[in-house]
Amino acid sequence: MLSVRKTKLRRQALILSMAPMVDVVFLLLIFFALVTRFASAENVQMDLPKPEHSAAQNVQLKDRVVINCRLADPGDIGAGVLYSVGPYPPESLERISARLVVAKKAVEDLKVVIRADRRLPFAAVRVVMQVVAENRIEMMNLVAHVGEGE
Repeated sequence: MLSVRKTKLRRQALILSMAPMVDVVFLLLIFFALVTRFASAENVQMDLPKPEHSAAQNVQLKDRVVINCRLADPGDIGAGVLYSVGPYPPESLERISARLVVAKKAVEDLKVVIRADRRLPFAAVRVVMQVVAENRIEMMNLVAHVGEGE
């Protein structure tokens, strides 16, 4: 009789509750789903330059502002240039400069990433670079597509 009781106690001691682990996994799924949407929202679809011999690295920056420069009409190279901050709609360079002033007050070591369509003339990108420099932002990156065998 003693051996029968010991086996029953052992079987009862090995039961694990899976409910807390399911809760944790569910919360992690929600967190990563939200973070993924926010990260992709600042990337506007455009054709980035593809340098042949580039030593550029894909670096993730914290406390950054992404400025997108693209053609108003992708089919017409002579069309105007649209400037936007992250996922926001296009706006004037004066408005972008005002946004940079506010962001610079919030984050002292603010970083700016400029994404420009490869069909834009450099003068259109240089104007944005000058706006960044006028706001005394010391860290500025230009984005180009760096891929294997392209």
